[in-house]
Amino acid sequence: MRTLVRLIAVAALSLGIGLGAAACDHRSTATNDTGDRVEKALEQANLRDVNVDFDKDANVVHLKGKVNSADQKQQAERIAETAVGTSGKVLNELTVAGMDEDRVETADDQIKNRLTDAVNTNERLADQSIDFYVNNGVVTVTGEVETQAQKDQISQLVKGTPGVKDFANELTISKGKTARKPSRR
Repeated sequence: MRTLVRLIAVAALSLGIGLGAAACDHRSTATNDTGDRVEKALEQANLRDVNVDFDKDANVVHLKGKVNSADQKQQAERIAETAVGTSGKVLNELTVAGMDEDRVETADDQIKNRLTDAVNTNERLADQSIDFYVNNGVVTVTGEVETQAQKDQISQLVKGTPGVKDFANELTISKGKTARKPSRR
């Protein structure tokens, strides 16, 4: 009788683990579907040179690469926004062929320097771990801060910086531990 009870317990446990794994797998597939939907929609529109990076933690689709015209850049963004719907955000970091890439890179460097300088001169933010990635005027903020107020302050700082077209604030809140910045420059 004990053997039968143990056998039933092992079978029930195995079934529970199997169902739990299947449920977790379904969630990760649903998350991956966002990036896949965008890629398929862009491919159907013959925009195969657009690279799609999906940040599942921030729920942000980054469009990267080079297109032939400003119209294609806008078309790619519209297609991606339609595919994503209200479930995430699209950041259009595409470069238009023929644009002066040195000029774009210089503008991106200027934006990054402005943001870094603003953080370094702010008493509340200077000792936080905050990094800026800028591509074609689109800013991605990463790192860690101590409070939601600091995260919100960074959002306002980025929004108010000249040259910023769009941004994603992917900062995390340290939840009690002290976030220290890496050495900059």
